[in-house]
Amino acid sequence: MAKNKNLYLDLNPKQQEFIQWIFDDGNQSPDEVHFKRGDLKRIANDNGMAWAPAWIVKDTSRVSKRGIYHVPELTDFIETLDSEDVESAAGEVVAAA
Repeated sequence: MAKNKNLYLDLNPKQQEFIQWIFDDGNQSPDEVHFKRGDLKRIANDNGMAWAPAWIVKDTSRVSKRGIYHVPELTDFIETLDSEDVESAAGEVVAAA
């Protein structure tokens, strides 16, 4: 069953930025989308925010276990990057021809 909605693109720009920070922190596997509250807070602190974002940690539907949060937008962000890489590479091949 194919997904037809990109959760990352539905986020506002600040939320998208936080997803990018998670990715930049070394979380680059589309299968690893569960994060400890402390890790989210550390990523936020490293980027000038005092707390983990409320849109993640205050959303009870994101809790997978106590203190562990599901952030599926990371998978969509990585897939967006992958599709941009494919399009960019295809453009380079056409330009070289």
